[in-house]
Amino acid sequence: MTPENPLSGLSLFVPIYNEAAILSENTDRLYKYLSRLQIPFEILLGSNGSTDATPEIGPKLAAAHRNVKFFHLSQRGPGLAFAEALRGCRYDAFICQDADLSIHLEFIPKAFDLLENHDAVIGAKQTTQRRARMRIGVSDFFILCTNLLLGLSYRDYSIGAKAYRTEAIRPFIGKVDRHTFYTQQMIWQLQRIGGRIIEIPVECDDWRKSRFNLIHEGFYRFYKLFELWLRMQARHE
Repeated sequence: MTPENPLSGLSLFVPIYNEAAILSENTDRLYKYLSRLQIPFEILLGSNGSTDATPEIGPKLAAAHRNVKFFHLSQRGPGLAFAEALRGCRYDAFICQDADLSIHLEFIPKAFDLLENHDAVIGAKQTTQRRARMRIGVSDFFILCTNLLLGLSYRDYSIGAKAYRTEAIRPFIGKVDRHTFYTQQMIWQLQRIGGRIIEIPVECDDWRKSRFNLIHEGFYRFYKLFELWLRMQARHE
């Protein structure tokens, strides 16, 4: 770490929706991996609207691991869980990871190192991902529209493999979208105030069926994108 801008540790946020089948195994895997990094850490498991056994498993994991925290929100919304975790996180590196661990864990220490001199690290799956072609096509079109309308230039706005300096994004907690548009919001807000953002490629093995209704999700994200764009236009008038 550079002496002028050291980080105290990392808070790893994992949004969870009905992950009872993999929650224990993947939490143990994360815990063992982070323990080997010799960095102070906490794992924040944020259940949002889970209706399976997740709310029963989570507290047991927190009791078994002193650095694991679990909370359950009755409403579905990964953005709600993101805001809740951000409010209560302990460390100044806030890193997001998908529950299925489809993104290779090497992103975590790389992002932690880069956050010493950046406000956000974007893990871009577009360069090395192995995902279904339909999901890639829809995602690519949405990214193109996002960059054109918001004046951004990045290749991945998904939830996983994103890292932030906590102090840089906490001022935007009140503006976090409750569902899945919050990554675009955070990146746009940071760029708007001159934040330091870097994008790096990440390995991704994602063959699991999406936890979201892709048609509904597509319409929702485009609606939120155009809503934000219209607000931007109104500011310039």
